[in-house]
Amino acid sequence: MKKPTFTAQGDASADIVIVGSGVVGGLMANELVSQGYSVLVLEAGLRIDRAQAVENWRNMPFANRAGSDFQGLYPQSKFAPAPLYFPPNNYVNVTGPNASSFQQGYLRTVGGTTWHWAASCWRHHPSDFVMQSKYGVGRDWPISYDELEPWYCRAENEIGVAGPNDPHMQSPVERSQPYPMDMVPFAHGDNYFASVVNPHGYNLVPIPQGRSTRPWEGRPTCCGNNNCQPICPIGAMYNGIHHIERAERNGAVVLAEAVVYKIDTDGNNRITAVHWKDASGASHKASGKAFALACNGIETPRLLLLSANGGNPNGIANGSDMVGRNMMDHSGFHCSFLTEEPVWLGRGPAQSSCMVGYRDGEFRRDYSANKMILNNISRVVAATQQALKKGLVGKALDEEIRYRSVHSVDISISLEPLPIRKPLNPK
Repeated sequence: MKKPTFTAQGDASADIVIVGSGVVGGLMANELVSQGYSVLVLEAGLRIDRAQAVENWRNMPFANRAGSDFQGLYPQSKFAPAPLYFPPNNYVNVTGPNASSFQQGYLRTVGGTTWHWAASCWRHHPSDFVMQSKYGVGRDWPISYDELEPWYCRAENEIGVAGPNDPHMQSPVERSQPYPMDMVPFAHGDNYFASVVNPHGYNLVPIPQGRSTRPWEGRPTCCGNNNCQPICPIGAMYNGIHHIERAERNGAVVLAEAVVYKIDTDGNNRITAVHWKDASGASHKASGKAFALACNGIETPRLLLLSANGGNPNGIANGSDMVGRNMMDHSGFHCSFLTEEPVWLGRGPAQSSCMVGYRDGEFRRDYSANKMILNNISRVVAATQQALKKGLVGKALDEEIRYRSVHSVDISISLEPLPIRKPLNPK
């Protein structure tokens, strides 16, 4: 078992140095250490304990829980803060007319943000790769869906994705292998909703998700706790920490509270080392044969730009001047309403089904594709807020909460807008 080496001063050397310990960093670390390389993973944030995170969630104030505070239960490193919104710490301080809608909730901690994701594991649609050729908008990708498809299969097997084996319930249907595990069974609400919307072409299908429907790689079967966001209490949902722990068992070394702040390059403009500061503020250097930055879509470009040097005045790997630009997100909105029939949402995973009837089609020449997720998060908190606003008390309050809890629906509508290329400094 080949391991990184350390000097008495705390400097390190490894075949592979990975910055960031989320799902990408963890997958790479385990793959490379399993091939015999020495691997060092540097993580800016803290190492957390699942049981403590669960306890933190149980003890959060009602306002935080009602506001879907998925960040606040995770401890923050003083030297590696992450975005907080209760109250906001303005860590991601975006300005502009639409900046308030860009509120990313990502973690800086060992295991990364998949500690509190919904575990939805969608593939791109084949049409997404050829938007210009097929619909006359956007750009075509330089690779095809068919080229990427085997790698989707490999990623789904690594994560342990549960999905439908019936092609009529898949999106997209172009697959060369079945999902590793069968789908999370539809609950009453999914079946009822499908019976209402599918005759109109909305096509409610199961969400492929990184969640165990049978024991998988040490993970137990999902038992329907329903608080996948912000923390799966039993570890049935895939988190990046699963691959980090696997990589450590295979010989990788993971350092928490190791804030990388500079990248060294040589005369051939090859990366030779990264510098990090530990929890005491002392600086160390990690040299290696190859380096991977896996810090997410905000922290990775930030580090590349922060590391500008004489040979790279605009930042590392930024000869194109595109590092940090063209960041995309899904715009969208929520729609909530009461149904005539009880739907009993809130038992099982936080998300289990989605309407994909308008994910692709000729309409994309003029309008955005979309998918509409039937959120399965318990509606009790929302029902309580709404009932209290009506001024009810006593038995009337109790009955209103009960009614709304079983009849309430929340749909998350995500749009797939195209990028708009604008001048850097528009006048």
